[in-house]
Amino acid sequence: MEARMHQVPRADQIELADAIAEGARRRPVQAFGEYFSHQGGSCALGAAYEGAYTLPHEAESIRPRLDRLFDCLENVRRRCPEGCHKRLPLNSIILHLNDDHHWTREQIVEWLK
Repeated sequence: MEARMHQVPRADQIELADAIAEGARRRPVQAFGEYFSHQGGSCALGAAYEGAYTLPHEAESIRPRLDRLFDCLENVRRRCPEGCHKRLPLNSIILHLNDDHHWTREQIVEWLK
């Protein structure tokens, strides 16, 4: 059995979590399978972009480049906390939790911290 290790989040992971939380406050509807929905929602990474910048309500055509803001997205690998044995870069795990496990953005924020 693999021992579970507590990972201490990097400073940019905390900043990422804060940006997701702020973006979720700005767009209360959660999106799945796209960064920004036609209904005005955002996925977790869309919320991070929204939290870092003020975006227009009609943002569905925007494709964020978050790796420029948060180095941890590409350079930190994490296991899926749902136990499905995926170990991917943080950006992919966040999308996986949002789209496949339907975690709320608030759950993702808590997991990042």
